[in-house]
Amino acid sequence: MATARVWPALLWMALLLFSPDGMLAATQKSIVTLNPPWNRIFKRDSVTLLCHGNNSSKAGPTEWIHNGTISKVTTSHWDIVNASFEDSGTYKCKTNGLYQSESVHLQVFSDWLLLQASAEMVIEGEPLIIRCHGWNNRNVYMVIYYKDGTAFKYVYYSSNITITTSASLNDSGTYHCDGKVQRWRRHSEGLKITVIKAYQSRYSWLQLTVPLVVVMLFALDTGILFSIQEQFKTILKIRETRKSDQLKSTPQSS
Repeated sequence: MATARVWPALLWMALLLFSPDGMLAATQKSIVTLNPPWNRIFKRDSVTLLCHGNNSSKAGPTEWIHNGTISKVTTSHWDIVNASFEDSGTYKCKTNGLYQSESVHLQVFSDWLLLQASAEMVIEGEPLIIRCHGWNNRNVYMVIYYKDGTAFKYVYYSSNITITTSASLNDSGTYHCDGKVQRWRRHSEGLKITVIKAYQSRYSWLQLTVPLVVVMLFALDTGILFSIQEQFKTILKIRETRKSDQLKSTPQSS
């Protein structure tokens, strides 16, 4: 029947929307953010990890996982003060009945200079911010920023600089900085930053098309169902009419 052919397509659409990896499920994941936003910090620096939902900052009971081990921290924020190397690793959280978050990787370093970035993997069209951070928050002067070994920016005093407000694929590369710390010129390690194609631009058609297709399939399935019901009613009426005619035409015994 036509209905049997419609249901597999309808089921496929439902799975796409509501599977753990589907679009709807993705909006129900917890999210980990950092304040300040740098995931590369020095030993003795401080950072706060925040766990929240996509469209809500509401605090609730939270489960934190650090390097695969459930933490004793149950608040929506995790304050790391005077960071040590043991604080390095992956962090995940789960809050307010949402799915577990994606991993956030925190790295703790010991050096004179550290290049920090708002993200190491930037979605095309989003801003990209970097800074040249000095050990123990020491001032850094005469700072030069490099991309793939070529200098592109000079500032006298280190501060956050915006590489771009709308990242493009050409902004991918390895960045580092150097500057004067306590009268000595120091160099940071390189940091590879990758700009990726926007999910929105690749899959935005699905967000519009899939709900429309689902509605159309439901409407089509409902129409087919009513059509089949009407056909059955018609067939039953024809059978009853024939049966009645046969009874009338049968001779009655005396």
